Amino acid sequence: MKKYYYLLPAALMLAGCSANDGEQINDEPVKNEKAVTMTFTPYGMEAMTRGVTSISSVVTHLDVWIVDGDNTTAIHQSNSDADFGTVTAVLDKTKTYTLYAVGHKASGEATLTDGIVAFPDDKVTHAMVYSTTFSPGTTTELSCTMSRIVGNFRLEVTDAAPAEVTRMEIHIGQSPTRWDFANGGCNEMDRTATFPISSHTAGSVTLSTFIIAQNDAAANYTMTVTAYDAQDNVVQTRTFADVPVRNNYRTTYRGTFFIDTDMTMTFSVADWENFDVVTF
Repeated sequence: MKKYYYLLPAALMLAGCSANDGEQINDEPVKNEKAVTMTFTPYGMEAMTRGVTSISSVVTHLDVWIVDGDNTTAIHQSNSDADFGTVTAVLDKTKTYTLYAVGHKASGEATLTDGIVAFPDDKVTHAMVYSTTFSPGTTTELSCTMSRIVGNFRLEVTDAAPAEVTRMEIHIGQSPTRWDFANGGCNEMDRTATFPISSHTAGSVTLSTFIIAQNDAAANYTMTVTAYDAQDNVVQTRTFADVPVRNNYRTTYRGTFFIDTDMTMTFSVADWENFDVVTF
């Protein structure tokens, strides 16, 4: 459900962001009030052939913070809200505000502390951000094109998983789990993405996870993929060293996993940017 901490025609409730991410509500009336509408769209979708005009087809949560000095107005939306992706705030037209926003697919609301976004349980999902500075005195509408802050690692297993396999995991070596609006990815840690395997057919298994790169350049990470049976015994494991990851790019590894033959590595995407194709 959408949460408002302000949006009253006669008053704006300013929430001060404390060190422990708590939000304090202050009853401070808005002077010289003016409504500002912000519409969020994903990573330049207007340049693509398919007509996506909202973030609702890409993420499930939108968290927005409007900062005025020590005061922060927090707005949280989910894709169950009818107006998901559009925010209207009543602000003081004599002031200048900084807007921070993150769209993501985490299980709940993100938090903002000292310009750093943290996700629930530090779980990295498909995520994008936007930030700007504006004054309601001159700006009443903002078209906010968000930028991806994650790369996508996709493993396409072309052979069938053995019947005893019940889950697969991708263990990602030290990589950022939070986003600093000033400096990029931060709070590096090891993490694991888990995928249940419930169907054993002749078809392939595809695993997909997201990684925050530290900046806009490619960085290399180690990915260890392991298949387990119901008793947590290892059925097969493979380690891929120096996997290149870059925000807004998809890195695809494709090949047989459960039998020992060569695997190919490709970089491809529909609406993501493209790397070259590398065969080894």
